[in-house]
Amino acid sequence: MACLTRNLQKQLQAYIKRHVATKWLSNPAPLRDDLIDKGICPSDVTYDQFEFLVETID
Repeated sequence: MACLTRNLQKQLQAYIKRHVATKWLSNPAPLRDDLIDKGICPSDVTYDQFEFLVETID
């Protein structure tokens, strides 16, 4: 995860836990695109990285 630092990963996970409905978690690709459009997630975070991030939300 070159561009996805631990701090950014934790911040994104916290945002997703607070603001995202559970139905989005089964297909994280549109969620990634939506968060990029909102300026919350950097565009250089790959789909694989984002999928891993969503899978590791506690």
